[in-house]
Amino acid sequence: MPHVKLELDQCEHLIKNGDWAALLRAIQDMDPADTADLLEALDAKDRERLFKLLDSETASEVLVELDAPFVDDVVDDMPTDKLADLADRMAPDDAVRILTDLDDEEKSAEVLAGMKASGDVSGMMRYGCDSAGQLMTTEVFSMAADCPIRQVREALVNYEPTDPVFYVYAIDAETGKLLGLASVKAVFTAGLNATLRDALERDYVHCHVNEDQEHVAHKFRKYDVWVMPVVDENHRLVGRITADDIMDVLHEEADEDLAAMVGAPDIERDEDSPFAIARLRFPWLMVTMAAGLVNSIIIKSLLQVTANATLAIFVPAIMAMGGNTGMQSSAVTIRGIALGQRAYNRLGGLIVKEVSAGLLMGLACGMISGSVIWLFLTVTGADTGTLNAVRLGITVGAAMFCSMGFASSFGAFVPMTLNRLGIDPAVAAGPFVTTSNDLSASLIYFSVCFFMLRS
Repeated sequence: MPHVKLELDQCEHLIKNGDWAALLRAIQDMDPADTADLLEALDAKDRERLFKLLDSETASEVLVELDAPFVDDVVDDMPTDKLADLADRMAPDDAVRILTDLDDEEKSAEVLAGMKASGDVSGMMRYGCDSAGQLMTTEVFSMAADCPIRQVREALVNYEPTDPVFYVYAIDAETGKLLGLASVKAVFTAGLNATLRDALERDYVHCHVNEDQEHVAHKFRKYDVWVMPVVDENHRLVGRITADDIMDVLHEEADEDLAAMVGAPDIERDEDSPFAIARLRFPWLMVTMAAGLVNSIIIKSLLQVTANATLAIFVPAIMAMGGNTGMQSSAVTIRGIALGQRAYNRLGGLIVKEVSAGLLMGLACGMISGSVIWLFLTVTGADTGTLNAVRLGITVGAAMFCSMGFASSFGAFVPMTLNRLGIDPAVAAGPFVTTSNDLSASLIYFSVCFFMLRS
């Protein structure tokens, strides 16, 4: 298949003109992964309409490549029998991932019931989430260890796998236990009078069907293997995991670690709505804000009470919130650049989402922080010098909104600008964004104080 790409503006032009036939012809020459990127860049209405026009074979290949949030978009109104047909065309592990990605569990069960090859898929779905059992494929080439090598060769020649065959797995004819594995090269270079047992590698790396996928990925990295057999509690062969599956796991684990590090759970879910992004990040920001306000109280207890001192005690809280918001936006944008989202102009949409989410979070945090400060000063009767508690609360809240809004914008634009200049944003954006956000947060805060408290 020729490796061609259809740019987003070309696709949108064909859609606008209603030239669906030309669009489908162009897609037929594209790699399914590129088609999936194109679909994800379209709006929901055009994405759904274009996917419905794909033939079943192409649709099944593209569906496998779509990110989880977009799977529901394109199959939401699809009849279960049609979705079951698409799932039947996939490898069992891909079908399991698609079914588990569906938000509607009832629909997932209906699709599974309608599949012709539901046995392997339903068996894999019984294993725990993120286990080797859900990651593996049940398509393995196995034969009895005592089979003549000539018979093994004939079986290999006539075998029609979905995925390439790396090894022949030798099992005990009576117990079904895995005894070892033989590479395809070893099978075809062994003597004609030999048996499969004579070509076996007995010191092989394997994993248990209930083993966590992160542990499996660690084994792949440690032992530099391309494929790994999966066994049950009795060491019977039940499937295999290949390196391409592990690449997806590494991607997921990296997203999970990044989300935990910057307090942005939406990274794992690939949320589109700024409201959803703000809702997921808000609990982590509340922790930061609470710590910042406690820090301000501690500073206040150590400073002589004057108007200037009262204003100064809230600087750490403002800087912390701006820095946290900026790093979240920066991390998400850098991830988008690393994943190639600058193609099809997707990075622009990502930046708009980050800025919108930052403004929403800034509005919420500003209102809460201002209310908390006013309530605390009023209830405790704390001395604020010549400053009024209500005006001080409003000032801090407004400054926090402005600081977080600017930080989200700055954190999103800096990595893109550095990338355009040929500078690695992953290396340069961190210290640049952090230092600049601290400086800007201070300037914004004192500027807001000047304009709101000058009279």
